[in-house]
Amino acid sequence: MLTAYVVNNQKLQKKPVNQFSELTAEIRWLDLNNPTELERQWVKQAYGQDLLFIEELGEIEASARFYRDEYGLHLHLYFLHNMNESARNINVAFTINQGRLFTLHAEDVPELRTYYAHTCAHPDQPDDAFSIMIGIAQTRIGLLADTYEKLQMELEALSRSIFAGNERSIARVLQELARFEDLNGKARLGLLGNRRVFQSVLRGDHAPEHADGINENLQDNESLMTHATFLSERAKFLMDSAMGMINIMHSRRLGIFTVLSVVLMPPMLITSIYGMNFEHMPELKWLWGYPLALVLTLAAALGPILYLRGRKWL
Repeated sequence: MLTAYVVNNQKLQKKPVNQFSELTAEIRWLDLNNPTELERQWVKQAYGQDLLFIEELGEIEASARFYRDEYGLHLHLYFLHNMNESARNINVAFTINQGRLFTLHAEDVPELRTYYAHTCAHPDQPDDAFSIMIGIAQTRIGLLADTYEKLQMELEALSRSIFAGNERSIARVLQELARFEDLNGKARLGLLGNRRVFQSVLRGDHAPEHADGINENLQDNESLMTHATFLSERAKFLMDSAMGMINIMHSRRLGIFTVLSVVLMPPMLITSIYGMNFEHMPELKWLWGYPLALVLTLAAALGPILYLRGRKWL
């Protein structure tokens, strides 16, 4: 799917592209969402722009994520997609050539819609191709910051659940902490890629003109990386605390069985003695023999309980 953005009265205007004739010269930003081979040919014919294939966007070498060739300046960034408790990174390729921005990705990227909505609300934003790219990257950083704010609140709730000592919630807490670490790891991967790419951009030809925007992006990126490291360490602490609580609960259960065995041993000894089938057992002939055996059994059970409570082991 192709979506074009043109500048009209210093404001981006969005229009879908359904045929080749709609790829006009005034298009400032062309977004390609999993384009077909025919749409790729349209772009090649209209602008002479050779596009990467979707399968090539996942390359992780630094030389494949930021480079310049005859088709312009190329940047590849990770965009975090967190939907239905499943987090993954979407590769988005940015290409700037002849004053036009091309964005290529395999699935929908909410940050692009958010950036466009922001430009509609603030039409005084710079509208050249490089500024649009920086604006999208800043939008991505802003949404990541919102994600980390939400994750921090979730960690606080998990912390209260752990230290409340509720056994039934521990399994859910461990599952949530594992999900957090997975999400945080993928977000940090995107932040690392963003830092590496824009540090390289800062040394390029566009740096003097867009240095303020690039530096702001890098500063926000560094602050999020610091916060991500802090939250990761806190999640590990909570994971260790949860495992400690599980060990304590397990020890309590073992303690209960140990105490029960100690409490039941003396009564079992008495009842086993009087359960013998020897002929000469004078107590068996006593009138009060049976009540006496019950009293001895009860005393043998209460004695260890009182002793353990006196030692504060119960």
